[in-house]
Amino acid sequence: MPRRFDVGLVAIAVWLFALLDTNPSRAEDAKPQIPVETISSGSSLSAARKKALAELPLNKVAADLRPKLDDIVKNISLFRRMPTLRFTTDPDVYQFFIAHPDAAASSWRVMEISTFELNHVGPANYEADSHDGSTGTVEVLHSSPERQLVLCVGSFKSPLLLRPIKANALLHLQPVFHKSADGQTIVTHSLDMFVSFPSQPIDITAKLISPVSHSMADRNFREVSMWVAMMNVAMSQQPEWIDQVARQMQGVSEQRRVQLLKLALQTSITARKRAIQQGTATQEVSLEEVTTALKNAAAESTAKSEASTIQNVAGEKTSDRKVETAGGKKSTE
Repeated sequence: MPRRFDVGLVAIAVWLFALLDTNPSRAEDAKPQIPVETISSGSSLSAARKKALAELPLNKVAADLRPKLDDIVKNISLFRRMPTLRFTTDPDVYQFFIAHPDAAASSWRVMEISTFELNHVGPANYEADSHDGSTGTVEVLHSSPERQLVLCVGSFKSPLLLRPIKANALLHLQPVFHKSADGQTIVTHSLDMFVSFPSQPIDITAKLISPVSHSMADRNFREVSMWVAMMNVAMSQQPEWIDQVARQMQGVSEQRRVQLLKLALQTSITARKRAIQQGTATQEVSLEEVTTALKNAAAESTAKSEASTIQNVAGEKTSDRKVETAGGKKSTE
């Protein structure tokens, strides 16, 4: 059953926060173990907000787009720095879905893990519909290998509301890549979210429920990260399955399908060459194992998020450094 984003807050952070709605099987049956490590927990403290504002690449944004950005920065209703996460992925796989979020959303629909739609309508513009009353537009203000600055404008409609709830959000994604000892690439990324509500009553309500909405945002960022890690495994070891997914994708151009397939083949070749050079056998992972692990990751993340929400509301602190895996295991460092 599709989940509804509280007061439209996370709904307008469309392509990064689309929830992975699944029907998981038992977590202990999930294979393979693909870790997504939490380097630091999420924060909404004033110190984190001040640091996040200072890191915004304002000088990289075109002059005609600055008013949109300034309006949010000067009228912040909610701020959240998501948990800093680390996982294994080929840089080309990561950058492909950052550059083509419509392809990611289309693949989610093929896999039946989300009904979220994102349509490419301009060079750096998208239209989004989560089919729960939340719709919005996405505009990429700046994009580089080191950072992505995205403006989201959304609204939430419901028969229970007299008028739609509107919100604007600015998202700042910062990935850093480095090589691990076995030759694979590790990405460590963080995401800052600034939200502005034009309506004062909604602004006040949003702040009251912020512990819940922050927990949801953290969970969504972790789930999408796990999905990217899973797609990296699928492309490395199951390129034929990626071909099947690409052929069923709707709402994207034929060129995008071809690009996805080429990426899967290249990722698979690179992974096999690395295994040969190191003299190690690559453990083959079946399609069922990949998809089951992905579904269990979403369920595991949801359960952890709900527990974390209760702790946050009660004012309790959680560990800053832990490892979550798609197989549902966790270790603390």
